[in-house]
Amino acid sequence: MSASTIYFHSSAGLVLEHSLDGYAELRYLPSKRQPGDLAMLLTQLGRLLLARGWHKFLSDNRQMTPYSLDEKQWFVSHWLPGAVPRPTPLTGVVVLPEQVVARLSFLEMSMKAAGGSLRYRTFQELDEAMAYLTALVQ
Repeated sequence: MSASTIYFHSSAGLVLEHSLDGYAELRYLPSKRQPGDLAMLLTQLGRLLLARGWHKFLSDNRQMTPYSLDEKQWFVSHWLPGAVPRPTPLTGVVVLPEQVVARLSFLEMSMKAAGGSLRYRTFQELDEAMAYLTALVQ
């Protein structure tokens, strides 16, 4: 992994900037998210991607807790259709959560992205995800 700079930090997660390699990173933290935390994280991710002109991001979901019902609704109504400003097309390279329930929660949401301008590629291991991410042409 390249050197990174923290772009945004909250108790729910981090948005990191990898300037040399031209991608953003979303890193979930294991704490329980409060209402609005997911929206803030993804809004900040979108802002960073737009500011840099990047079309790819790493989402380290290993420590992620399951999405709440409200978060799922927000994800489907705001993030997936692009209501939150972000580049298009956009590729998210995701390391799946360690918790089985969180993994199922994320996979449920990522399946709803099929056919849109947001493409998710999932991996079990960070090394595999990084290899795929670095092979993507910006």
